[in-house]
Amino acid sequence: MSITWTVLHPVRLVVAIGKGDLSSTDILFCADAFAKTGVNPYRKIFDLTRIVDAPSQADIRLVGMSMAARAADQPFGPIAIVAASSVIAELARIFEETSAANRPVRIFRDLYAAREWLDKVAPVADPDATPE
Repeated sequence: MSITWTVLHPVRLVVAIGKGDLSSTDILFCADAFAKTGVNPYRKIFDLTRIVDAPSQADIRLVGMSMAARAADQPFGPIAIVAASSVIAELARIFEETSAANRPVRIFRDLYAAREWLDKVAPVADPDATPE
């Protein structure tokens, strides 16, 4: 599989990393796994800086439409997509347009900036803080 991911439950964050050849099937398989594990409402970072070959624009549109259909009956957290190339950034933009989920999606060239944006747009309370 081209996408591996880790869940950080205390901060409600999923970090997914794409490597090598990425297919639309890989993306849909990952989305299915997110749904099964209950992390759809979590914030997500997709680091696609190590992608060598990506799906076509038409395939990404289909993935986006599939995500839009899923969004009709469940909440989704914001997504930060990190892309090193203009080709991957363009595919991410197409996904953003076609997924039409009620959640923020933003494309970055830098992982740090992506995390900073997620922390700003969807802050999570400090899990170690004591309630007042």
